[in-house]
Amino acid sequence: MPRKSTVSKSTATAPKAPRKTRTRKTATVKTVTSPTVKPVAKKVTVTSFQGGKVIAKKTTLKRPGTSKLITPQRYMADIATRWAIHNYEIQELLKDFSKGFEIVKPYHAQVVKLLNN
Repeated sequence: MPRKSTVSKSTATAPKAPRKTRTRKTATVKTVTSPTVKPVAKKVTVTSFQGGKVIAKKTTLKRPGTSKLITPQRYMADIATRWAIHNYEIQELLKDFSKGFEIVKPYHAQVVKLLNN
């Protein structure tokens, strides 16, 4: 059978301190950015010997493989796509300029009228 708990004298007379709560640290989200991949040309060092002594060291670049190059057809298609995007952006820019001009036009007329009087 459950019993009723008795109140102790120390808790009844002393005010209870506010309960301490712990705050959780927010987890910082790390954004992982992939480093830009730059094609690194391999270097080759050619050492010239004469009579067992090193005469000269010459470092030259090794020709990169052509397997990762795009075809001329894909290159031309890419240029055409980029040019179409450029034309669209210029068209939208001109629309924005004309809207801005139409918004400013009444204020300009009002300022000219004010200055003429």
